[in-house]
Amino acid sequence: MKQEPGTIIRIERQPGTTARYRVIIEGCEPVSVHEDVLVKMRLTKGRRVDPVEIDAVLEEEERNKVWQAALKYLQYKPRTALEVERYLIGKGFAAPHVRAAMDKLNRYGYIDDRRFAAAWVEQRRGNGRGRLLLRKELEQKGIAADIIDEVLAEVPEEADQELARSLAEKRYERLRRYPWPTVERRLGHYLLRRGFPQSLVYSILQSYRERHRDS
Repeated sequence: MKQEPGTIIRIERQPGTTARYRVIIEGCEPVSVHEDVLVKMRLTKGRRVDPVEIDAVLEEEERNKVWQAALKYLQYKPRTALEVERYLIGKGFAAPHVRAAMDKLNRYGYIDDRRFAAAWVEQRRGNGRGRLLLRKELEQKGIAADIIDEVLAEVPEEADQELARSLAEKRYERLRRYPWPTVERRLGHYLLRRGFPQSLVYSILQSYRERHRDS
């Protein structure tokens, strides 16, 4: 049955919430909206609204739900654009509303893949990750190839070599009592898993082969 224009006769804060309101409209079903929607749509007591305006309010409420979900998801730790988009789609939100939320997050600087990638590289290098593993991790996060190239280019090759040799030294101290074939296999696999290139791993193993033989 077609609704007739009605007057907002009461606006109530919903129990147990801090930002949601129940809008009571004469002759219509009550509408539950977020505070942001209440303000944006200028819903005030005494205002007359018709069915088209009510539909617009409900549509804005759906967009706001997506926005609030995105903000909550970003609250716990930084995310990439792809991670946020996948999360929102997984929640079942409509694609147009997801796109609108993503555009807004980018405009406000809440997501920045370049900034995320730089912070990721800095943190993970501190945990002993080589550039090959870092590249793989960033690709899995949905970071664009050009951003990955740019961020990894800021890590000097010498720094990667120094990190690999430092990790190798610590691991070798735990393996030195074993025969060389065992040391070579375990140490080599360890460095490769950490994301260092085969050429560098081979060079490091060569130096430890001589050292192990003389020990």
